[in-house]
Amino acid sequence: MLKIEDALRSVSGEHLIALQWFNKNTSRRIAWIDIQEFSSDHSRLVNQAKGIYKPKYTTYALSVRTIQDGPYPDKEVEFRDDGSWVAQYFQENPDIELRDREATNRGLMRCMEDQVPVGFLVKRKPKPGVEYDVLGLGLVVSWEAGYFTIEGFSHDGRARLATDATDAALTRAQNSYPLDEDVDDFLAGNFEDLRAKTVAVIARRRGQAKFRASLLGAYDARCCATGCDLKDVLEAAHITPYLGEKSNHVQNGLLLRSDIHTLYDLGLLAINDCYEIILATQVSSSPQYKALLGQKISLPNRAADRPSQDALQIHREWTGLRPLGD
Repeated sequence: MLKIEDALRSVSGEHLIALQWFNKNTSRRIAWIDIQEFSSDHSRLVNQAKGIYKPKYTTYALSVRTIQDGPYPDKEVEFRDDGSWVAQYFQENPDIELRDREATNRGLMRCMEDQVPVGFLVKRKPKPGVEYDVLGLGLVVSWEAGYFTIEGFSHDGRARLATDATDAALTRAQNSYPLDEDVDDFLAGNFEDLRAKTVAVIARRRGQAKFRASLLGAYDARCCATGCDLKDVLEAAHITPYLGEKSNHVQNGLLLRSDIHTLYDLGLLAINDCYEIILATQVSSSPQYKALLGQKISLPNRAADRPSQDALQIHREWTGLRPLGD
C-alpha cells in the first residue's frame, strides 16, 4: 500500500496543482466546461485530443480519461467497498510492440517506475454538455499486453501496489469483455454456433454432474441464498476455485441460483463465518438484491455436508468484502 501524501511528494509546481485538483474533486461529476475553465486559470488537466495527457513540462503522464466510442478497447472500471478502484486502460497505439513510440505511453511507464500518481476521469455524458466522473488519483502498477493497470486510492488515502495479492476487482477488470470470436459469430450470423456455445457454458456452470447431484441432495434442491427450487436455474458453485476432482467436495460447494452464482464468482457476494450474506455496495443498493444482505443461508441437515469455514474465508478475503459489523 502507498499513501497518497507520500505519492505526491515527488511532484511540484504545475504538476502538483493539477494532481491536487483531481484529489480534491474525487467522486464528483464535473462538466467539461468547468474542466476547461480551471485549465485556463491554473494548470491544464487533460488533452482534448487524446485520452492520455503528458504535459511538455514533465516526463510523467498527468491524467487518463476514457473516451466513449474511442478507438481503443478500454475496459470497465471496477470499484471496491473501501473506495478504491482498478482500471485496465489500453495504451495509445494499437500495436503493443510500438508502445514506447508514443510519448504518452512513455509517460505512464515513468509514472509506474517512480510511483507518481495520475488523475483518472470517466466520461458519463456525451455532447452536448459533456460530463466526467472524476475518480481521483491512481497509481499505474503494471503493463501487460497493451493494458496499463491503474489502482485508485481508497477512502483512507491508500493504493494497492503491483506486489499486492490479486483480488476480485482486478479479476473483474481484466475479464470484463466477451471473447471476440463470439462477437464475430454474431456478426456473421452463426446463430447455431452461438446457441451451442451458450448451452455448453450453462452446462459447465451447472457443474460436473456428480458434484451438482451431491449439492442438490445436500441442499434439498433449493438455492441456499434465495430458496429458489427451480432445478433448471440451480448451479453447483465452487467456494474456492475448481482445481481438479478434489475440488468437487460437497463442503467446497454451494447450491446457488444462476444470478447469485454470478455475483459470487465475481466477488460481489460473500458469506461470513456465521453463514450470513455480505454484499458489495453496488449490489446492496439494488432493490432486487438488498434483501439478501445479512440473511443467513440455508444449511444442509448433515454437518458433514455444510460449507467449509476455511474455504468461505479464502473466498471472502479474495473479494475484499468486509464481514457484517466491521
